[in-house]
Amino acid sequence: MLSVSELKVNLRLSGSAFPPVIFARGFASLVTQTYISSNPAQGLFLISPPLSNASLFPGVLPTPLGEFDYELKFPIAVMARPAEMDQLRKYNRLGQNELVDLIECDNLEGRDAFMRIEQWLDQLGI
Repeated sequence: MLSVSELKVNLRLSGSAFPPVIFARGFASLVTQTYISSNPAQGLFLISPPLSNASLFPGVLPTPLGEFDYELKFPIAVMARPAEMDQLRKYNRLGQNELVDLIECDNLEGRDAFMRIEQWLDQLGI
């Protein structure tokens, strides 16, 4: 998995003069949210992020990782299957925030998911 420092380097090498819209899926959401905590972004799109950081230790994470508390200063969307979204609405701060666009999709790899992502970007004017 990509680290925050590697993400910074890759974004810098992209040559864009604008803050990025970052997409992440699953555990990569941890890296992107760590990056977002102290770096600019134009938007954040998470696909099936973990319910909480605490739920990943012990087991997935070698050490505890505090829950993210960055301010929602840019558009954020979370896409998940309906059952996952129910859990995110209960246990994840992004799933409980009215400023976050919650997008339910049965097939996260299918055409419908891609079209929903495109619609979200179009709404942002990106």
